[in-house]
Amino acid sequence: MCEPEYGGGGLCAETGAILQAHTLAKQVTASACVAYDGSGRIVILTPCGICQERLRHWGGAVEVAVPDPADPTRWIAKTLREVQPYYWANVYLEDER
Repeated sequence: MCEPEYGGGGLCAETGAILQAHTLAKQVTASACVAYDGSGRIVILTPCGICQERLRHWGGAVEVAVPDPADPTRWIAKTLREVQPYYWANVYLEDER
């Protein structure tokens, strides 16, 4: 599991899948990050900022899993546009404004 003090700066498992999709010219439409929390639960993690940045290559409509506020073992689908309403590159992207 990604330790909070290191944040997204580490190399997570999702990176390999994201890079492989790009290498194979495949479209990524959705992504989910799950982690074992050490107490027997599998929890949903919102993609870190680095993975959000990588996924944004396929646009703001990519869906990502975010934890349900009432139960982090359940997920809610949100688009990157919803997760990143103030994404820095929007000022350069005509279709994202």
